[in-house]
Amino acid sequence: MATSIPIIVFFIILLGGVLLIAASQSGFSGELTRLSKQQNKFKSKTKPTEEINLFVTQRTNFLATLLDTAGLENQYDKMKMYWGLSIFGGGLIFAGGCAYMSPMLAPIAFFFGLPFGGYGFIFALKKIAKNRQAKMTAQLPQILETMVSSLRAGSPIIEVFKLLSETAPEPIRGEFKRGLVSLQLGKPFRESLKEMSLRIKAADFRLLITAIFISQDVGGNLADVIAEIADAIRERFKLRDYMDSLTSQGKATAMFIGSLPYFITLLTYTMAPNYIMPFLNNFFARIALAVFVIWELIGFYILMKMTTFEV
Repeated sequence: MATSIPIIVFFIILLGGVLLIAASQSGFSGELTRLSKQQNKFKSKTKPTEEINLFVTQRTNFLATLLDTAGLENQYDKMKMYWGLSIFGGGLIFAGGCAYMSPMLAPIAFFFGLPFGGYGFIFALKKIAKNRQAKMTAQLPQILETMVSSLRAGSPIIEVFKLLSETAPEPIRGEFKRGLVSLQLGKPFRESLKEMSLRIKAADFRLLITAIFISQDVGGNLADVIAEIADAIRERFKLRDYMDSLTSQGKATAMFIGSLPYFITLLTYTMAPNYIMPFLNNFFARIALAVFVIWELIGFYILMKMTTFEV
């Protein structure tokens, strides 16, 4: 009983302190409530207007960047779903092919085929983007001629962009139209051009943007500079066509050598199936055949790279 007296005294002192604080604050509680209401009312009246961002934040991941260059940025969600289906489909194809040869290895082949399915979809998108970029690069000389004519006639650069967004051929017209919309919504001119350079990967277009920036900073005759760029692009196109003509025989040889083993195997299977079936029915021979096919594809890729030059 004696040990519990200090605890009781402590709680009595604590309770008394709480009651004392509450009594001291009760006289000011009404005044504090009234001041708090007035403060909230004042904040609601003087609330600063929030800045509205009219521009959609662009995605910067790998798939979004690739879709931008391919002109499919509006189909991001659909392409993301197709990518997942392609990954799953690659696993199913590998598993189905392996199940025909050895059902026990089908689960391993499924996981082995997942990255191939994903890369196949990315490869197709890169092919679309490459073709689109090649079209825009081929259209650049015509675009630059229009810019030179308009600038020499006294039109400002914004009016030139408006003209190109209406008269230029596709797909480069869509990029100029997109840049013009950004400018009309108030986006800075340099920022709009930088965004266009991210979607148009041609080195000549980046050279054009650099020339425009320098002309804005230090002045000069922008029309003459753009005319020189257009001449340089035409000369580069001539050199590229000349190199293609020199390497066409090498490319044809690479394609012939790359397809020759498959042609001979198919011809042998058609004319003498009893000769090749023992090889195809052997488990280790099938594994060796798969390795040979992969190795042949790698060699074909190397030959094509050896006969391809970027100009």
